[in-house]
Amino acid sequence: MKINYNLTFIFLLLFSFRLDAQDSLYTREIISKLTSEKFAGRGYVNNGDYKAALFLEKEFGKIGLEKNSLNYFQPFSFPVNTFPSKMEVKINQRKLRPGIDFIIDPSSSGLKGVFKIKHITHSPSYYKNEDLKNYILLIDTNETSFPRDSLRLWSSNPLNVVGIIFIKEKKLTWGVSKNANSFFTMHVLRNGLPNFPLTISINVFNKFIVEHQTQNVIGVIPGTLYPDSFIFITAHYDHLGKMGSKTYFPGANDNASGVSMLLNLAYYFNNVKDKLKYSIVFIAFAGEEAGLVGSEFYTKNPTIDLKKINFLINLDLLGTGDDGLMIVNGSIYNEAYETFDILNRKNNYLKTIEKRGKAQNSDHYYFTEKGVPSFFCYTLGGITAYHDIFDK
Repeated sequence: MKINYNLTFIFLLLFSFRLDAQDSLYTREIISKLTSEKFAGRGYVNNGDYKAALFLEKEFGKIGLEKNSLNYFQPFSFPVNTFPSKMEVKINQRKLRPGIDFIIDPSSSGLKGVFKIKHITHSPSYYKNEDLKNYILLIDTNETSFPRDSLRLWSSNPLNVVGIIFIKEKKLTWGVSKNANSFFTMHVLRNGLPNFPLTISINVFNKFIVEHQTQNVIGVIPGTLYPDSFIFITAHYDHLGKMGSKTYFPGANDNASGVSMLLNLAYYFNNVKDKLKYSIVFIAFAGEEAGLVGSEFYTKNPTIDLKKINFLINLDLLGTGDDGLMIVNGSIYNEAYETFDILNRKNNYLKTIEKRGKAQNSDHYYFTEKGVPSFFCYTLGGITAYHDIFDK
């Protein structure tokens, strides 16, 4: 890809942007608000993602971004499994803490009752003659006799049991599911289990929403010389939401950090808009955690012809950058990567800028698939919390 002077100018403005030239209090305010309990993890319980979208709509207006259509919203819907209320689990009368000792599988059904626990150490075929339908199975994949390939088999509940518990060693990582199973599944940390788990009391409620209504949030700064030619700057504002009525996932690094950077850049570029030759489009995507839903929807229903996008820069997981920056697609668009790298080495902004190839790991992906030159930038080092309640 040949980068002309105007595109290099955009990169220069983007990359040489320094937080100390902006209001760092504003940055902290944005992250603090987005990660607060009020926004309920920016998910699908208590209208978390809608509250976040309204907040961004207000910020876009305060900045002075132009609307891409009648308003800043691009509405769409998708199915999602949620856990809006009951979230109680006891093993041998020991109460487990949601998000700390256990998580419910995102595609799990709800379940209420007291059940015996069956400790599983073999593949499903080993138990085919046992009547386990009213048991909760406890599967320890670290057992020496446990076949490594049978985890996938157990995940589909081949014996049609009431529920399955998978033991995790170090970390609980949650997600979002667009499907709901007919059986109960949870993951528990080993150190959260009593020594001899015999019985389990469960009171968990799930609600499957067939059409969850949500929206991308879009704002524009018109260019001076080429208003019909665009740079896109994107970040997803959604996160995992709530698991039960009390436990929520703040999502500071993922991705309040990216949204904060997007808003700071919007302020910055709006203040120098007379110098911008290209138009800049800012999009805060919904539904990323459910499988890049918002960005895929946009590429199928673009408000701007995708062929008119010169470059897209997606911002996700921008925690600290202690160890530098990674650019997904950097090895595909090598000349653009070199522009970043040269600026960084000249000015010592970050320890390093690394590059990798194509990956389906954030909202740049479907644009790349449509032929739009795109980077996904995420920082290295710093916070290690990811998809858990500790991402504060």
